[in-house]
Amino acid sequence: MEKTSALEFKGEVYSGRGEASGFMEIDWVKEQCRHFTGFEPYPGTLNLKVDKATFGLIRRMAMSLGKRIIPPAEAKDFCEARLLLITVNGISSAVIYPMVDDYYDDTIEIIAPGIFKKIPGIRDGSLLELSLPLPQKFTRPAAIIFDLDGTLMDSVDLYYNMLGEGCLRLGVQPPRRDTFNEFMGEGLGFWEGWEAITGIATPEGERDKQKKQIKDVFEDIWQRRYEEEVSLFPGVKELLLQLRDRDIKIGVVTSSFYIKKMELFSREGLDPSELFAAVITRNDATRKKPHPEPFLRCLEQLEAEAEFTLCVGDSPCDIAGGKAAGLITVGVLTGTGTVQTLCKEEADAILGNVAELAEMIE
Repeated sequence: MEKTSALEFKGEVYSGRGEASGFMEIDWVKEQCRHFTGFEPYPGTLNLKVDKATFGLIRRMAMSLGKRIIPPAEAKDFCEARLLLITVNGISSAVIYPMVDDYYDDTIEIIAPGIFKKIPGIRDGSLLELSLPLPQKFTRPAAIIFDLDGTLMDSVDLYYNMLGEGCLRLGVQPPRRDTFNEFMGEGLGFWEGWEAITGIATPEGERDKQKKQIKDVFEDIWQRRYEEEVSLFPGVKELLLQLRDRDIKIGVVTSSFYIKKMELFSREGLDPSELFAAVITRNDATRKKPHPEPFLRCLEQLEAEAEFTLCVGDSPCDIAGGKAAGLITVGVLTGTGTVQTLCKEEADAILGNVAELAEMIE
């Protein structure tokens, strides 16, 4: 890996709510911050407003490459945080980024040694000079295994809307979106998911009949809505072509029936049979995500080693299955997963969307 230049920018000081002061006095927080930064952090944080483009870069770097601050088991009410080393007015400091979904979009929080407080003239409105070393990019992987729905394809909203329409047609109360996301994130099959989110426990003798009724309803909805409402996420076509041109093998592990989705890639001028060196669908493995079997089968077809392969997906089951297979896991926030649920599965990196991966690979 090779270093690139630093990002130089300014941040405007403003007063925060004072909540970080207590957090930075917690022993396990101080210990981990001290370990990663090499300095004794002063209690509290310094809040700096930055432009949104700079904040977006810092967020991506923190969520994908930052050092993990992990709460101990007994501190279950605390979230993870990430640390990025930075200099502020020439003083070694760090950005601390809490792994939550409702964070700022223009403010970074800085931890620094006590000497920082001795800089004269720091007050609300002061402009400070910051220097952030741009990251060493991921070593170029030998292969990348992608999930489809919610990762490469913008289809999760359609699935939820389809489920809602189907429930209404079948006389069943539609589930809430968070319930839907939860069962999708667990990797449940459709029938298990249907029973889980609707509360239906169909008598054994009626299961086949109801399965056929449900299948007919959802196939009708799918045929009417799929082509019109599903597309690749922005930047996906460019990313896939870039990976191909760099001779990085591309694989797919999906819990769906891939054959029905080939047309979407073709509409974008891509040939999936030429682009993907391995595709594992729900029919190609005896166990589904989050079991490692489909990922291991994909690795075998790619003829790649796990330690040099990225697994990119939007749901907790993608991360759990990828980690169980020994892959480097990258979560994206465009499907069913959240920062917290992807952190819970210990994703190695978290990006806003899959197109951001292009910036992180050599």
